[in-house]
Amino acid sequence: MKKFELTAEVKKFFGIKLFRIKALVAFGNVDEGELGGWVEKESNLAQDGDAWVYGNARVALLNNLRY
Repeated sequence: MKKFELTAEVKKFFGIKLFRIKALVAFGNVDEGELGGWVEKESNLAQDGDAWVYGNARVALLNNLRY
């Protein structure tokens, strides 16, 4: 079961397209429907466990460095 999805809300970070995430189910301290931070792709955040990208935080791979 997926815990989050990428939304249609996007922004650029050093030329990389980032997507806002949205929780599909409640887990840890995250409520169902809660908007999270920004990821480059779904694989930047595990679908299992309680990990979450909060607020305006960004996760992307830039020149082999994770930001």
